[in-house]
Amino acid sequence: MLTLVLADSELELVPPEIQGHPAIRSYARKRGKSPAGILLDSSFHHPAMKRLEQGERRGRPDIVHLFMLLCLDSILNSEGRLKTIVHTRNNEMIMIAPETRIPKNYTRFVGLMEELFKAGRVPAEGSPLLTLEGGKDLKAVLEEVGGKAVAMDPAGKRVDLQDFLGKKKGDLTMIIGGFPHGEFNSPVKDLCKEMISIHEIPLKVWTVAAEVLVSYRQGASGKR
Repeated sequence: MLTLVLADSELELVPPEIQGHPAIRSYARKRGKSPAGILLDSSFHHPAMKRLEQGERRGRPDIVHLFMLLCLDSILNSEGRLKTIVHTRNNEMIMIAPETRIPKNYTRFVGLMEELFKAGRVPAEGSPLLTLEGGKDLKAVLEEVGGKAVAMDPAGKRVDLQDFLGKKKGDLTMIIGGFPHGEFNSPVKDLCKEMISIHEIPLKVWTVAAEVLVSYRQGASGKR
């Protein structure tokens, strides 16, 4: 079983310190929502985000959207051999049932995430497809998941990914950074036994996820 964890992802509601900014209030009014109940999105809230610590990397729900789509639509997921988890910068953990169908439309995805942050689960009744738990730093997430943890990092040891995964036995947890640039906020080097890189240049989150999904299936399990 492969567990993919999108760590330190830039998915959050608009922080209190900028909820009164004109750009935030205008956007919330257009959507008929409270400023406290909308996702921070750099595409719409950039003027307000200049006030935020690490504002240059925050407000990227689109990265989470593409990651979820890629994982849940993968062959590995359809075979029941993938667990997908999103960890946020504010130490929340989103557990995603493998049968979840994430909206391909970005606007609908944003609405779904806002509903999740409000209710803590989606749907509100019956078996949840998405659940959100607060107070889950990356260490707690990895302890809950179990398995050997490996982090993807441009500064890590360069490996041939398919060969690397082919040598791994048992359950494996792979960590991918859920931010557009910079380094992990979480102490990933202390939590993972290995930090690996698969290319000479930094790659997009979704590119790394795609490489891991295909290489794991082919190298670690698909050809056994």
